[in-house]
Amino acid sequence: MKLETQQAYVTNPQFVGGVAVTPTGSVVGVTPDNPQFGFVAGGLYVGGQGNLVVKTYDSSILTFVSASGFIPGIITAVSSSSTATNIIALK
Repeated sequence: MKLETQQAYVTNPQFVGGVAVTPTGSVVGVTPDNPQFGFVAGGLYVGGQGNLVVKTYDSSILTFVSASGFIPGIITAVSSSSTATNIIALK
């Protein structure tokens, strides 16, 4: 990790990109071998605060209440029951 105080930015080689997330109606059929985003996300960025319902690598369903900002985790899908918006899955 590199932190530059004059430039005011942080680089983190753990993430190499991301994709906008369109929540799926059912996370039941999503598996680590068939993730919703085309890859297993190393975390999510939530731009618009709201409840976030996700399926993790081990098939757990988690609900984050009033989620916003960076949400760490190994995530395979985001449910359409989520009220959070502007979600980015991080590669």
